Amino acid sequence: MKKIASLLLMVLLSMALVFAGGSSESADGDGPVDLMFISMGSSTSIYTYSTTIANMLLEVLPAGSTIDVPETSPGGLTAQYSIVNGDTDLVIMNGVSVTWSMENEDGVMGLGQVTEGVSSLVNGLDMPHVAIIFTEDFINKTGCSTMEELIEKKVPARFFIKKKGNLGEDAFTQLLDCLGTSEEEITSWGCTVSRDTAGNIATAFQDGLADVTVDHVPDGQANTVQLTTNVKCKVVGMSQETAERMADKGWTITNWPAGQSRFQGHDEDLLTVGAPNCLICRSDLDEDTAYLITKTVCENKDRLAAASAALEIFDPTKAAGILTDILHPGALRYYQEMGYID
Repeated sequence: MKKIASLLLMVLLSMALVFAGGSSESADGDGPVDLMFISMGSSTSIYTYSTTIANMLLEVLPAGSTIDVPETSPGGLTAQYSIVNGDTDLVIMNGVSVTWSMENEDGVMGLGQVTEGVSSLVNGLDMPHVAIIFTEDFINKTGCSTMEELIEKKVPARFFIKKKGNLGEDAFTQLLDCLGTSEEEITSWGCTVSRDTAGNIATAFQDGLADVTVDHVPDGQANTVQLTTNVKCKVVGMSQETAERMADKGWTITNWPAGQSRFQGHDEDLLTVGAPNCLICRSDLDEDTAYLITKTVCENKDRLAAASAALEIFDPTKAAGILTDILHPGALRYYQEMGYID
């Protein structure tokens, strides 16, 4: 079914270019450009981001260009390896994961250190936050409403989190480490940890099978909206000490304003951490094409925001940041022309 959806998207995107009549602005002067732009599944924010950007690009790339957007991205933790392995030209993923894969000797998920082949185009598209969500039933039953308190008092809880390979799962394990514990230790005092898809996690909460989840989500993320709408929950933050320990691992400390997430139960400003998504590409992508992609994304913020509320915070003047050290020469040229970077 997903393959059919991907093929349909390819047809629709190509038709959009035909009806638009192409563009007189050529990426490299050598004719049509064919790009692979892998995305996560159609229920994800990344899919919305990717297809929106693909549609914008088809309006400016040379006539006859194509962009294939299959739902084959492994997600925000390991998508950079798809670039390294030559499986795609473009992908949206989390910048902190790229950094970890370059700084750690074993990379991430044991896939090896990334030393070359990956460049960044547009950084800081959004700011997903680490969301810690407790059910009100659990809070009322235990009197516990923070991770710090849960760990200190060794309160048994049923955790439902994303599967390994998702940044939300990594946020959970790193949060435990920053709180001086581990999954093995919390299960020893009666906690359970189940890993599943976002949709199944929401269902588990609705069925009364879960107490707590920890995830890394953009504002308005559909499954989390569903979860908190169907089940009375409270979105909670973390202590300053915990946030600082998470920051030492590469996360960004953030103040998450009440209600910004559009999740029910986010009723007060929260101290937490986050890490933004970025558009990355293979390093040998044609410089003029990279320039045009960067220019198109940065100069169409209104269209991005219309596609997803999470993209409303995108600031083109800061889009060279985060992964500045690996900016593609084409992206660097655009940011320098605009005066966004020296």
